[in-house]
Amino acid sequence: MARATPVGTRSSVDLGTGTRQPQLPALSKVVEAFPADGACLVVTGEVGPGTVAYLQVLADALDVSAVITTPGHEQSMAAAAHISDVLVLTPDHPRDLVRTAAEYTGRLTRRASAPVVIQGPGHLLSEEGAGLLAEQGARGAVWSAQCGIPRQTQDPVQLRLPVFTTAGSALDSLVNAPAGYAIAQTLETRLRRDLARSLSDCTVVILGYGERHTAVAAALRVLGAEVSVRDPDPISTCAAVLAGYRVTDRAELLSSADVVIDLYGDLPVDPAALRLLRPETVVLTEGFLLSDPHRDGTFGALTRVEQFEGGTTVCRFEDKPLYLMTGFAPSHVDERIVGRLHDLLCCELYLCIRELASRPHPSGVRQLSPDQCEEIAWIWCETYGRSA
Repeated sequence: MARATPVGTRSSVDLGTGTRQPQLPALSKVVEAFPADGACLVVTGEVGPGTVAYLQVLADALDVSAVITTPGHEQSMAAAAHISDVLVLTPDHPRDLVRTAAEYTGRLTRRASAPVVIQGPGHLLSEEGAGLLAEQGARGAVWSAQCGIPRQTQDPVQLRLPVFTTAGSALDSLVNAPAGYAIAQTLETRLRRDLARSLSDCTVVILGYGERHTAVAAALRVLGAEVSVRDPDPISTCAAVLAGYRVTDRAELLSSADVVIDLYGDLPVDPAALRLLRPETVVLTEGFLLSDPHRDGTFGALTRVEQFEGGTTVCRFEDKPLYLMTGFAPSHVDERIVGRLHDLLCCELYLCIRELASRPHPSGVRQLSPDQCEEIAWIWCETYGRSA
């Protein structure tokens, strides 16, 4: 079951999240230069001021048919209420998000002649989620991969739906530094707010040392954290040592950590690794989502005990309490951190939608071409390059 939420009127300030709605002039230019020529868009997941601004611009180019937002997330629901002339649906349970999106997509495809495109978080693109959307006639899905790529989305053979993602695109390298800073700043805020801790008092272990991990490590160091790194790739490990980070075997690092950064979501499903953690260790992850528990109430190898407002979950592994933190995508962070980069990312998302709407694509994961990314970059530079 899903509830329809009354929509409000457009507003440029204070959408219930304490942040100003960002302006997106580059996106407006891209929409004008590359019209979508008819498409229905269904957006799922958490909604913030950036999402509201994004959808208001897109409303001039295509049919923003519905927003299916996360139940129990008060800030998201408050922001969604400011999206004018759009149906807002809220499932009764987080685990029903994918099914609600699929059911609404089916109704929409039966009555609309335009192709239906879904934009949403990574768990929509699991084999099961993509299958449900394909059965209901969705043209394809768009996923903005801001922090990590969940493992199940990397195998295009399993997907029955064409999926465009910003992960691995030609613009991806531009996101890493501000995204790393945003993740570190948000982690510090949540540690102080929820657990009365600070990064300056924490030993942080980062699992991986790719481009995004590198940026996160640098930002954590600036905030005073003691940072260690574990990466199975020898060259990446050398890079971490050259950057001055502590590197040793995985068991030793996990057993000494106050915070573990696990962007890919491997740790919550690894009992052997969880057994190494000390009680009340914080695990930050984007690739693992607490949205669909098993019948016994477990998530991966964890059992949820309590949910804090804002993305922190108290979990239990065997008899040990742990804290799981999710929802660190830069688009959910104050615009003062992300700045004009949000405009660039919205341009890329829009062109992904346009690509799916323009013609059918084979199932599997793909990105925009380098030429398309260059076009976005030129428009963005023309918009912001001459400003102070």
